[in-house]
Amino acid sequence: MTSSTRIRFGALAAAAAVVASGFFAAAPAQAADEATISLANTTFTAGDWGSGLDVTGTGFTADSDVTIFVAQSIGGDLTSVQTTADGSGGFQISYKPTVELPLPASGEFLYVTATSDEGDSSNQVKLTVLAPKGIATSVSKITTADLADKEIGFTLSAGGYTPGETVTVSATMNGEALQGTFDEIAGPDGAIAVQIYMGGVVESGTLTITAVGKTSGLSQSVSLEVIGETVVTEGTQTPTIGGGATATASTSRSLPVVSG
Repeated sequence: MTSSTRIRFGALAAAAAVVASGFFAAAPAQAADEATISLANTTFTAGDWGSGLDVTGTGFTADSDVTIFVAQSIGGDLTSVQTTADGSGGFQISYKPTVELPLPASGEFLYVTATSDEGDSSNQVKLTVLAPKGIATSVSKITTADLADKEIGFTLSAGGYTPGETVTVSATMNGEALQGTFDEIAGPDGAIAVQIYMGGVVESGTLTITAVGKTSGLSQSVSLEVIGETVVTEGTQTPTIGGGATATASTSRSLPVVSG
């Protein structure tokens, strides 16, 4: 090999080394696992955290400080707790919040998420919050005139049903069954909200409303006092219950008004 050949070969080798070193320097470090959390249980009843939250995390920066948040889709953080990831970036913590567990409004939800002081940010895990068992009316006393008015009436609210099940609403007036039972679908929180009125002959006395879940078998009743002079509405002389989902009901499905 001549001297000039050796020089050219050496120059090419040096150039290749520069290119190679630049390539390896530009290659990114292997990405860390994505920070992820999971919960052992995601279903609770409003006002009751049960045994609490069992949260497992993986993919966080090793030995980082992790903050776990319980937050509202509208309204921000509800509560939080801190823990430390282990050397492999994982953690497991059991935590029972001390704040009251609210029932989210229609279209809103609660979720759990986590971040670390090293910039890790996890997924969001939605919580299902069910309405507690119970039934109530918006008034305890109503006039016959208001009860006979489809635009007034009263609101029946009931909870504790299986989400998505059919709930049959019926009524008695002074112990006598009224015509016009109808069905409502329990929302994702297991609750219904129904606007109720009466048709036909509307008399004073005790009106009792019963809501029975077809799947759960849960039957709940509530009574209210009806006062005033007898009112007779158009269309029928038979005392009849009517109603439909209210604008604030947990389900968006509207029921046809049942009367006569």
